[in-house]
Order: sequence, then structure tokens, then C-alpha cells
Amino acid sequence: MSGEPQAVNVTPPPPPPPPTATTGSLPARVTGVACPACGGALEVDSGARVVRCAFCSTGLLATSRLGVRRFAVAPEVDVEGAREATRRWLGRGLAKDQRLAREAEIGETYLAFLPFFRVAADVVGWALGTEERRRTVGSGKNRRTQTYEVDVEKNVERHCEQTLPAVHVAELGVQRIDLAGDRLVPFDAEALERAGMVFAATRSEVEARDAAFAAFRADNDPGRGLKRLRFRWLETVRESLTVVYYPLWVVRYRFRGRAWLALIDGEDAHLAYGKAPGNDLYRAVVLIGAEAAVCYGGTTFLQHAEGSVEGCGFFAVLAALVVAWAWRSFRHGGVVEEGSGLERRPLLPGSIRKLFGHRGLPS
Repeated sequence: MSGEPQAVNVTPPPPPPPPTATTGSLPARVTGVACPACGGALEVDSGARVVRCAFCSTGLLATSRLGVRRFAVAPEVDVEGAREATRRWLGRGLAKDQRLAREAEIGETYLAFLPFFRVAADVVGWALGTEERRRTVGSGKNRRTQTYEVDVEKNVERHCEQTLPAVHVAELGVQRIDLAGDRLVPFDAEALERAGMVFAATRSEVEARDAAFAAFRADNDPGRGLKRLRFRWLETVRESLTVVYYPLWVVRYRFRGRAWLALIDGEDAHLAYGKAPGNDLYRAVVLIGAEAAVCYGGTTFLQHAEGSVEGCGFFAVLAALVVAWAWRSFRHGGVVEEGSGLERRPLLPGSIRKLFGHRGLPS
């Protein structure tokens, strides 16, 4: 049922067991819901279905979802730790300008809590169809490859999770986070505002949820790879959406008259996103070296390939990967973007991926 949560009388449930010392986090609370029996105000765990009125002890059943669960990750890194992590990153790697470690001036540093949607679901389904296979028949000069089809049944049952930014972060650049092992606490807006800047969620929860579920189904489609598809059923079950406010230290620094940015994970001090000027010498060496390696490897391979079609195809894909990586390093290396929060980009440009096909190529 859509609209405001409704409640009906049911037999009171047994009281829940007391929390133990191993409880990881407390649930968020939903307020503003009235008891239909006495009119008293209810405070309910978000996502709960069965509750008890604290005034008249009436058992109540929620017939619609009571809000979205909201949590925050407790920050474990202070401002000096964030600045030190930024300095370490500036002095590491060949792709960045090698003068950064000496000349970069760290300036404004503040803690920000960015909201992320954590979407989870189990994908279940199966498909019936035919799969194309190959076999070698004959011998000697009559040896040939034969293609045939076999009937197959494929099924899938997999748990999927995805983290999506709940706010537009074009400048900050963090598109994903890793919540594994993080300590979650109930969302308290006032406490977070005292610690740092809190960004409000501006993206639609419904759109984020639907997009994640569509991606889950597409990535786990049991009909993928079938030559002929006769039947397919695919659904997501046990769906959930949680809003998590993640702590990130925003560190601004200046280098040769220009302002740059780094975001340090407030939970374990690793780099979530950083932007820095590139190393022009490194860019040129990578491009020229990759082209020279491909030319040398191609001439050497052709001398020993002995007309192998499969070998030539393998080398062509490998050469395309090397050249694509080198060209991307040269083309976009003027500004270096690094960090665990970057959105994954395909290694090959779209035109090359279409030429060789998507199957079996890395992303």
C-alpha cells in the first residue's frame, strides 16, 4: 500500500531479546507515526513490521514500509592523519608531477559526510535454450572443425550488492565506497553536523533502487551466451535499500599557482579520490615505449607464428590492449585522477570493443 504507513491491531508479539555486547549497530528510528488505538506517538525501528505501543501496549502491524534505514560510518582518522595521507600520496607514483612532494602546499582541510545508497538483493532465475559448441572431426587432410548445438538449462541464485552516490559529486569524484569491516552507527544529523559538513541526499531513492536491480539482473542473466533462448525467468528477491553517510576528509592543496583536491577516507586513511598534475615525460615514454614494444613483438611473432590464425588473433587483442592503455595514459595523463572511489572505466575504447566483440574482453 502506498502513502503514509497504516497500522492494524494484532496479537502482541513476544518482547525481543536484549542486545548483547556483540551487537554491531543500532537501527535508525522512525517518528511521527500515531497509534490507531490511543493516538500515542510511536517510535519504530525503520523497516520494522511489528511494533508495540508504549502507552496502551497494543500490538501493531505496519502494512507499508516505515522509511529507509539510515546509518553513518564512524570516522577513525583525524585532520593530521588526513594531511599526512595526502602528503604520502603526492610523493608516490610516476604518473604525477615529481615536484609535488616538494612544492605542494596543503591548505583547507575539513570532514564531510557524503550519503550513499547501499542496494542489496538476491537474483534468482533460470533459462532454457541451446548452446553452440565446436568439435574436431576427421584426421589428416580431412580434419575439420564442426559446429553443433546442445540443449542446456542454466540457473542462477546469487546475492548482489551495489553502492551508489546519493548526491551529485562531480567535483568530489567519489562514485563508490567499500563498507566491508566498517563500524556503522545510527544516523544522528546533529552529531554529524558537529563533526563536519553533512551533504543531504538529492538523488531519487526509487531511481537508484531500480537502476541497481536492473544492473543485478543484467549481470546475472542466465540466458547470456545461449545461441537460442527458449525460456527465461529472472527476478530479484529480498530487496533492501539503506542510506549510509560516509566520512571523507576533503584536503585542498596548491601547486604552482593552481588549486587541487584530494579526498581521504575517514575510516582507514586511504585515498578515496585525488586529482593532481601529470608527468609529461612519463606520458611520452609510455606511448613511445608501447608502440615500439608492439612493433617489435609483432615482427618477432610473425616470424614464428607459422600461419596460426588463433595465435595471430590472440596477439592482435594483446596489442590492442597495450596500445589502448598507452594512448589513454598519454591522452588523459595531463591530469591524474586516482583513488578507490573512482568509477571503473573500460580498458578498451568503444570502437575497439565493438571490433573484437565484448565477450572475453576486460573492463
